[in-house]
Amino acid sequence: MWLSLPEGTGEAWFSFEPLTILYPYKSIQKKTAMALAPYAEIVRRYSESTKQPVRILSSDVLEQEPEILEENVALLKNAIELWRTSTKVSDAIAPILYHYSWHCFNSFFAYSFFKWEPRHASSHGIGIKLSDHLEEISLQIFEQGLFRRLVDTWTMIGVPLVFSRYLPVVKDDRMQFTPNERYLPDQNGNISLRELIEFSPQNFERSLNSEKYPELVKHIFLSSSVHLPNSFLQAYLLLFVASSLARYRPILWHSILTGKSQEESDFYLASSDATLDYTIGRDFKRRSSGLVSQVAQVLTAIERGMFILRKADGTPIEKLERS
Repeated sequence: MWLSLPEGTGEAWFSFEPLTILYPYKSIQKKTAMALAPYAEIVRRYSESTKQPVRILSSDVLEQEPEILEENVALLKNAIELWRTSTKVSDAIAPILYHYSWHCFNSFFAYSFFKWEPRHASSHGIGIKLSDHLEEISLQIFEQGLFRRLVDTWTMIGVPLVFSRYLPVVKDDRMQFTPNERYLPDQNGNISLRELIEFSPQNFERSLNSEKYPELVKHIFLSSSVHLPNSFLQAYLLLFVASSLARYRPILWHSILTGKSQEESDFYLASSDATLDYTIGRDFKRRSSGLVSQVAQVLTAIERGMFILRKADGTPIEKLERS
């Protein structure tokens, strides 16, 4: 089975179940607004640098637009329900439901931290060039859409991404955003499926640390500040391809499920592993390295007053911003 998830995968959602009720979500959202307040200037600087109309989801915004809270709760409910449903259907359609679950969770994550104009993304932000041959499939990352907003979210909290045109670094005692020389797609945002599969988040982290470690932001509330967030985005794109094939190239998808060729086998394994990156991660002993688990750690840090962005030497960045 392509979607043969290990027992206990659903446990990743336990900490989010209370947030599907409006009052508990309001409580954590108020704390999120307070945690982000010291970084409003960083977000303003990012908005100016990238021409993205974005700001922190502040207490003032929540008071003026309380419907944002209800929308985010609905997104989380949809993510959980779609995930549960995807585990009960056949491999023929599982990637479609799994992808849309992840799409909803990405929206919940991004929109719990920041507010863009317009408020809703108009598209996935990803284009795909399909073919009956895997080696001819490619993706295009657009400058607008939900995927771009997801990239914005990670970048604004100081996470370096191979899918972002900007690298967050600390220079002159301020968090700045410099052009990312390691941007994986080409300048038009295109990336082949083969390039996506072969990308190694671990190698990206090692390369970045060897050259820029003193300038990188430190996140004590994440298991990894570099390779895990990059693996989440890589996995999300792989699931997007799998869902597109299941919808628009069902014969090719069926062939992939049988693993007839080396390329089909490689994509089968990569897209199957991507489902783990979404929930518990690939470390079966810890079961906490997946996206859902890592976002839960971020929210726990916020609840405990420990959401603090730091320089590599441990100095809190918000103190630098205020000085």
